Amino acid sequence: MGSHAATDHPATAGKPAVYAVVALAFIMVLIDGFDTASIAFVAPVIAGQWGLSPAAFTPAFVSTSLGAVVGYMVSGSMAARWGARYTGLASVLVFGLGSLATAWASSLEMLVLLRFVTAIGLGAILPIMVSLATEVISPRRRETVAMLVVTGLSAGSVLGGVLGVPLIHRHGWQSIFWVGGIVPLVLLVPLAWALSMSRSNGGQAVSASGERKPGVVRALFDGGLAPRTILLWLFAFVVFINSYALMFWIPSLLMSFGFEAGQTPLGTAALGVGGLAGSLFMMVFISKTGVKPLLALMTLLAAACVWLISRADIQQSWVLPLIAGLGAGSIACCVGQSVLAVSFYPSALRTAGVGWAAALGRIGSIVGPAVGGALLSLGWNARDIVLTAVIPAAVALVLLLGMALSDRRARGTVKESTSR
Repeated sequence: MGSHAATDHPATAGKPAVYAVVALAFIMVLIDGFDTASIAFVAPVIAGQWGLSPAAFTPAFVSTSLGAVVGYMVSGSMAARWGARYTGLASVLVFGLGSLATAWASSLEMLVLLRFVTAIGLGAILPIMVSLATEVISPRRRETVAMLVVTGLSAGSVLGGVLGVPLIHRHGWQSIFWVGGIVPLVLLVPLAWALSMSRSNGGQAVSASGERKPGVVRALFDGGLAPRTILLWLFAFVVFINSYALMFWIPSLLMSFGFEAGQTPLGTAALGVGGLAGSLFMMVFISKTGVKPLLALMTLLAAACVWLISRADIQQSWVLPLIAGLGAGSIACCVGQSVLAVSFYPSALRTAGVGWAAALGRIGSIVGPAVGGALLSLGWNARDIVLTAVIPAAVALVLLLGMALSDRRARGTVKESTSR
């Protein structure tokens, strides 16, 4: 854990209240994951009703990612200016009302606009929930709780896949957005109580002496934080490139192994289940080993699965387990980058630190599928495309090594200054 974060102390609250806050933070992020993923499994249904091709919904997918990037980026500055409570509640209102409005979308243009606005709220709430949950918990359990809360994104995506089919079948595609809008709005009152425990009460731009403090984004590079911030942003970017590119390549990959087109959702399910398993594995061991060694292990796992799928002569029965291994490694790294941000930054900067790292990750999530599509258009086969995922994995390992060296240098500086 970084030296800055070590100075934090948990907010004074009894154990039941702490557990309630952490549970609520997880639920809010789970709803975030459900709502973010909803457009993916709703789009084919809407396409059939509106007489459009599924490819026509690409702008809706892109606008969702872009809106999330904006939300991640502004969450820290808004929390510093207006406080976590007002920023968090406003974010929930934006994505709750935006989701409800999406249920009444009657054109592709309206859908694209509403997904962008909704995703701004979805992006802003994640770093606020991670920061809140890690404020009220003891420092020893901070990384574990951060891992738990961020895993809500994957859990929400899986939940959407499970509930999506029966909801759409019985009540139409609009029901997905009704659920995504009504549930967070119902939770506004308990969320207001939970956010009242946050130490982020606004006014961060002015110090107690009346001097104006640097902007919250600039503060992520001050006081020796610059190397960690740069390495973290690069790490988030490359691991999201891998995870989202693999997500898009899997259907083509399965068909190259003889799977039928109707069986390709099995690959997405295997990737998601593997991601949850990898995140749970990290949760169990993170307090004992720290986050960086576990992330290195998960990166190696993903790289090994990539090599086996791409180069080994494997039977079809091994493909789905190896894809699950890919998910365990790649998705756990996507979750873990937020845990790194929690360990790097003090409480006052944690919302901005988590948000900006996530923003760089989401940019990677746009770049990865675009690169994969370009390689497909050049005539590359699916196995060769998947093999290129070894390159970002190798870069991620180098960045983790750089973080470890930066931490060691920071500890040496602290020890030298205290011995004087």
